[in-house]
Amino acid sequence: MSDLARVFFALWPDEALRQQLHQASGLLHQAHGGRRMPPDTVHLTLLFIGSLPRERLPELQAPADAIQAPKFDVAFDQADCWRHNRIAFLTASQPPAGLFDLVRSLETQASMAGIAFDRRPYKPHITLVRNADCRKAKPALAPILWAARDFVLVESRSDSNGASYSQLARWQLL
Repeated sequence: MSDLARVFFALWPDEALRQQLHQASGLLHQAHGGRRMPPDTVHLTLLFIGSLPRERLPELQAPADAIQAPKFDVAFDQADCWRHNRIAFLTASQPPAGLFDLVRSLETQASMAGIAFDRRPYKPHITLVRNADCRKAKPALAPILWAARDFVLVESRSDSNGASYSQLARWQLL
């Protein structure tokens, strides 16, 4: 096992939501082609950390224990596709303030712990298809409601079969 862990914070769907997202990925795949994400890898990234020495994982987990964020709901009601990286995804036309507050809290805690992270502006999206042909029309999809009740710290591993994810820790929202 490597001395580095590739990690990120995310919302992780329950089984019912995972099935709804898998159905939506089928519609996006019909519209754009490409490669559907395996259902067990679909998530909403909150904060991407990247590679971190394993011995520093407690420094990342401890500050997350201090986060006191409320539960919130997100309606993912728009399908879109980014041409620059050929990703078809779902997004929310009106993401709730609670989502952005949670992301800011995670950023603040990571900064205070001296842990670097991806500082690009946060754009909530759920990647469902890779290698998509974004020149094609976006399908209309029924909104999918995500009831965010907790968040997780995830480790990503890559091999010849693609990415696999392991949840390292979970925190409840209030």
